[in-house]
Amino acid sequence: MVISNSSLSSEQYNKLSEFSDEIVLRENKGFDFGAWKDAMLKDGWKNLSRYDNLTLMNDTCFGPVFDLGNVYLEMEEKDVDFWGLTNNKNDRFGMPKSRRPIPEHIQSYFICFNKKVVNSGIFQTFWENVRYENKLEKVIQNYETQFTQILIKAGFRYSVFLDKSRFPEIKSDLAVRRPDLCLKFRVPVLKIRSFLSFPCPGYIISLLRENTNYPVSIVFDYLNQIYDPNTMLFIQNKLISNAEKNINSFRNVKTAIHLHLYYTDILDKYMIFLNNTNVNFDLYITTDSPEKKDVVYNFLKGQTCFSKLKEIIIIKNQGGDIIPWLSIKDRLNHYDIVGHFHTKNLLDAEEWIGITWLNDLLNSLLYNINSIVNEFFINSNLGVVIPEVPYVFRGIFLLDFSRRLRNSMGALWNKLGCKKEINFEIIKSMVFPIGAMFWYRPVALTPLFNLKLSQDDIGHESTPDECMLHAVERLIVYIAWNEGYDYRIAIPPEDRNSNFVDVSAINKVINSLEYRIGKYILGLPKAVKSFVEN
Repeated sequence: MVISNSSLSSEQYNKLSEFSDEIVLRENKGFDFGAWKDAMLKDGWKNLSRYDNLTLMNDTCFGPVFDLGNVYLEMEEKDVDFWGLTNNKNDRFGMPKSRRPIPEHIQSYFICFNKKVVNSGIFQTFWENVRYENKLEKVIQNYETQFTQILIKAGFRYSVFLDKSRFPEIKSDLAVRRPDLCLKFRVPVLKIRSFLSFPCPGYIISLLRENTNYPVSIVFDYLNQIYDPNTMLFIQNKLISNAEKNINSFRNVKTAIHLHLYYTDILDKYMIFLNNTNVNFDLYITTDSPEKKDVVYNFLKGQTCFSKLKEIIIIKNQGGDIIPWLSIKDRLNHYDIVGHFHTKNLLDAEEWIGITWLNDLLNSLLYNINSIVNEFFINSNLGVVIPEVPYVFRGIFLLDFSRRLRNSMGALWNKLGCKKEINFEIIKSMVFPIGAMFWYRPVALTPLFNLKLSQDDIGHESTPDECMLHAVERLIVYIAWNEGYDYRIAIPPEDRNSNFVDVSAINKVINSLEYRIGKYILGLPKAVKSFVEN
């Protein structure tokens, strides 16, 4: 029997029906203990008494990662009345929220009871008296941590597949804190929260790949839906290598490139890449004057990629590169994927900084378009590809944003009608396309395209912390996540500096930027100086 505390689509219902004799849909109340109570009372004690054992499990795990049958065979050989997979030992201060003593108990995500237990008055009375608590800690305090001792006092014996007493030196919860041990000793399910609690989630992924046949894609697909992009950066490798590959699938992807040209003298840098790719793309160019349009057109006539030019559109010089891009969304949104680029220059920084920044972005996103387009082709869940952190922002990028910018992001998030919960006040760093260049699947950014930004919304680009355009830039990955799409980071080819940036390197970068680059992009000079000095 499957019990769902939420509504199911017809597709979900039919899929579950393949694996279940009965599906119970109920109101979301009482968490797992409330659901189990309703299911057992619906089935009836008389009907349940026909079975040799009853297994209760919840959806807080991935699995089975190992054969469940072997676990049942092993546990049935033990002279016990009920059993689980893992347990918690007594802890004088372990009770969640209250810090009261916590008794030894089976963890409730997976428990089996034999017929003798199920038919007992103590078992049935316990479940009939379960209340529909609205706080998880109450369920843990009143039911999960008490049930084992209630049955023990009634004379029933229990055991667990992986007993905590085998590891007296480990004080933490095995199922949540030590998934490596759970995999080593072949516990058949893996707690979802363990990927957040273990110091190196990548190690757990490697153990899954090396020791089980469980599809790791299921883990990533689920975690990407419930955990924000920052969290997933530490769980899943998000990098796309720009190494040359023998790839042909990119030919089947309908691709467009938008290039906003304000500084036309930078156009030749794009030609190095656009003239030498065999990706079929349509090129849309926006600029802000008829004179520039003529310059661009005459320049492109001598280039290999001229045949790919679809249109040059004149747009008022307002809203940086974001508003011109959003202004032609109706032209771009019928493509499978789109690349957004521009010729932004850093007027407040030394020349080498702007050139290095642009080179890094182009090497990340255009050096081998094939790899990026192919990634979109093979991964229908991919919504956005952003560039690696440019060299001049290594270290600085990881530091905090101003409160005003965070407020702008929160306001825009609400204005977009995004449903997923995320608190931009507490995120220490953002995963975003530094420089506002990226590839995207149009459907992944639907809320942004449906929103009509006004001049009042935009603000002044000279005050980045209050400018809505900077909030848009930082929310690109998060909007895609809200729509159920994943992201990847494209890295430049070779001869790259390490991502490891120590204090001396940060100090060197700060000195060379005249402290102004931080203000222009992130509003961080004081934060960076404080970080270095302390």
